[in-house]
Amino acid sequence: MPMHEFPRIKKDDLVAEFPGVFDTANYTDVGVGWLGLVREFVNEALPHDPALIVHEIKEKWATMRIWCDTPVLGARLAKGKAEFKSGMTCEVCGAPGHIRRPPPGRHAWWRTLCDEHASDDQRSWGTGHQGPFYGHMQTRDGQWYRYDETTDSMIPSEPPAQWR
Repeated sequence: MPMHEFPRIKKDDLVAEFPGVFDTANYTDVGVGWLGLVREFVNEALPHDPALIVHEIKEKWATMRIWCDTPVLGARLAKGKAEFKSGMTCEVCGAPGHIRRPPPGRHAWWRTLCDEHASDDQRSWGTGHQGPFYGHMQTRDGQWYRYDETTDSMIPSEPPAQWR
């Protein structure tokens, strides 16, 4: 599936739903399957930081990246959680999905897709967790957090093994 052959989140819709948060965003270039994650992020972050401003949302290496101005820990954890969960959520439809990484030597976009929206070729690539920091994030003060699927939250943790 070529990169832009599915519906994308429209900035105007986010501006209407979250006045002030996306008004000055450069762009929002992710699939509508991640709309629930964007909403969850904003609804979770705003109570911590009512001045939250999002500059852009895009896909990179099959996961969502959110650029925003917030020094507030609760909002930063909401951002980290949304970005991490995007690697388990189909960008096309929002169903559970997997990061589809092309085999070595194959030049193709990494994508997070469910089996229904992955092409036969993409389904053959297999699925897996990504790298030694999978599910982890570090805050500006040096504290590490990891995503806990049971509680659907970012919880304090030890650094990944490579950082101990």
